Amino acid sequence: MKTFSKKWVAALLILLCSTTISAKMPKYIFYCIGDGMSFSHVTATQLYYEHGNYHNGEESLIFLDFPVRSAIRTYANNSLITCSAAAGTALATGHKTNLEHIGIDPDKKPLTSIAKQLRDKGYGIGIITSGQLDDATPAAFYATQMRKEAYLIGKDGADSQFDFLAGSTVRRLYDTIPENPYLFDYYQQKGYTICRGPEGYNAHKNADKILLLDADSTLRSWLPYFIEREPDQMGLEFMVQAGIEKLYNNKQKKGFFMMIEAASIDHASHPRDLATAIKETIEFDQSIRIAYEFYKKHPDETLIIVTADHETGGLTIGEGTLRPLYMEYVNYQTMSKESLSKLFSKMRQTGEIDTWEKAKKILAQNTGLWDKIPVNAGEEAQLMQCYYETVQKKSSKKEITLYTNSEPLIADAIALLNKKIGVGWTTFSHTGSFVPFYAIGSQASLFGTLNDNTEIPNTLRKIMKIK
Repeated sequence: MKTFSKKWVAALLILLCSTTISAKMPKYIFYCIGDGMSFSHVTATQLYYEHGNYHNGEESLIFLDFPVRSAIRTYANNSLITCSAAAGTALATGHKTNLEHIGIDPDKKPLTSIAKQLRDKGYGIGIITSGQLDDATPAAFYATQMRKEAYLIGKDGADSQFDFLAGSTVRRLYDTIPENPYLFDYYQQKGYTICRGPEGYNAHKNADKILLLDADSTLRSWLPYFIEREPDQMGLEFMVQAGIEKLYNNKQKKGFFMMIEAASIDHASHPRDLATAIKETIEFDQSIRIAYEFYKKHPDETLIIVTADHETGGLTIGEGTLRPLYMEYVNYQTMSKESLSKLFSKMRQTGEIDTWEKAKKILAQNTGLWDKIPVNAGEEAQLMQCYYETVQKKSSKKEITLYTNSEPLIADAIALLNKKIGVGWTTFSHTGSFVPFYAIGSQASLFGTLNDNTEIPNTLRKIMKIK
């Protein structure tokens, strides 16, 4: 019995040693963040797929098949309900901080992100977002500022010396202090080549450091929503492909770290726009598929992490009663709630919409209500009442949310569409709900017991032997 025990212990030690030796630290890391993406967002998008609405023939979100899955807490240091600044800082640095703090602790002392530490170890760094490059989540990986300091955040981006920075635009090009440089001049002084859209990138892909922005230089917000974006416009998928090409081909680096943010899941969820949020989640999934294809070529060297910074909107699957979901109704919405509201407002002001029938036609064309989705007499009466108060009496106030103001009739129509699909919302803001976590690849199993956002970068530090 003793002999058996000794042999068993010896075998176990050999197994543990061999496992430790064979467990390589990843050479390529993809850190994918769905801004505002909850379990319900994931479920709604998956149900959309399962109801026959496949994207390129795929029947499931790719990351649902990742072997490591968990639920992550998101609270800030001074609030149960976090913001993107505090949550992004936790995801980037492994420290809780206060609302509106980016890369700094509650006392405003600088914190160091995992991206900066990997840069210092010789890895190429890419920061990619479908939103503004200097907004909270991407900024948390390179900046140490209060969120309102957009110009200083932009300067921190140039000072980071990260190899590939990509987003829709930057928010503030000039400082309030006249002596400070024009931000794009500062980026160029720091060795960056500024590229505009796919054409600009393809012309300068061999530059040392790249700042890739949308081709539309007048753009001051996030990229156009996926639901309404033109095929030739730059999207998250292109930026990820370009980032991989840029970082992988730099053989002077030990490997690369890439943060990928799908910013507009959050932007669509604040005004409770389900169809747009689902389409943004689909684009996020397609971007992760690009990372996954890379992983299949380098399975022993690649780690992919997928999570969210917080939940937005309080999305629930099921609305009031037990009845079937009609996810195919998502297809009948042709543009975002924000764009439809702008269109309606313009047509109302020019007098193009001066009767209920004309207003109804616009709604039917862009939401499917009446034409493809049944609307009963009571529901139409409520919309008609809103129309008369909005257009005839001009007494209704717009629905005001964080990023946009919506025409009351458009807000009511989209709310009815959500109800017809079978979902509900509880807020126009963030919630304190747990968010999903998925991982696959080298050392992914070490993330299996995580339950807080700060543990993600701290686990990466352990894996990459960073103190």
